[in-house]
Amino acid sequence: MQNLATKFENLTIQSDFIFKKVMSRKRICIHLLEELLQIKIADINYLEAEKSLEPEFVSRGIRLDIIVADDKNTHYNLEMQVKNTKNPDTKNYVLPKRTR
Repeated sequence: MQNLATKFENLTIQSDFIFKKVMSRKRICIHLLEELLQIKIADINYLEAEKSLEPEFVSRGIRLDIIVADDKNTHYNLEMQVKNTKNPDTKNYVLPKRTR
C-alpha cells in the first residue's frame, strides 16, 4: 500500500488521471482557457470525457480527453500533450498538426 501512495504523490498535471481531475474543476478550467486564449468566458458545460472517434477508411481514430462548451456554445477539446515526437516518414514534429 505504501508503494501505491508513493506513486500517487509523484503524479503531476501531465498524468491523465490528474489532468482530468483538475480540469473537472470548473473555476480552474475556465481560468486556464481564458489565460491561454486571452478571452473572457462566463461559464462552461462539460459535454463529454474520453470520447473516441472511430477510424474511417482514409483516417485514423482518435480519443478526446475532455470536451467543454462555453456560454456562446464554442466547443473546446482539452488535451494534455507531453511529447512532441517526430513523424518517422517526414521527420516533422507532430504537435503542430495535432493541435490544429
